[in-house]
Formats: sequence, structure tokens, C-alpha cells
Amino acid sequence: MATLGVSVVLTACTKKPSEEQCDAFADHFVKLLEESRDKPDSRIKKLANDQRDKVISACVSDGSVEEVECVMAQTSIADVEANCK
Repeated sequence: MATLGVSVVLTACTKKPSEEQCDAFADHFVKLLEESRDKPDSRIKKLANDQRDKVISACVSDGSVEEVECVMAQTSIADVEANCK
């Protein structure tokens, strides 16, 4: 029960990102996805852009400023996976 209480407190203390931060996050994430491919084709770009609104929505509702700042500081998807847990 104590673990649940700590989890709830930590979640409540997490600062939520703004819509503008999440918009920039989504743009950066889509860019990193496109760059992760040797030859990004139109399907990859369409898939990434189709998911953009879902990324923004999840960012605003479930994300944290710390997560957004971490992803924004990375230069590749591999860096995101390694550094932003």
C-alpha cells in the first residue's frame, strides 16, 4: 500500500508539459523517426505524421516536462531509447 501512495504522490508532483512543448516534441520525434531510416520513404513520413496528433495528445495527458526535455535534447532515436526512460 505504501508503494501505491508514493506512486500517486510522484505522479501528482510531475509537472505537465504545455501544448506548445508537446507540439515541438512531436515535431522533433517525427524528425528523429524519419532520420532513423537510411531512406525514409513516403510511407514512413505518412505514418509518422499520422501519429503526430496521438503523440501530442499522449504528451499533454501523460507526459512530463522532464520527458519532453530529455527527448528534445537527443539527436537520434537510439539516443532517445538509451537516455530517456
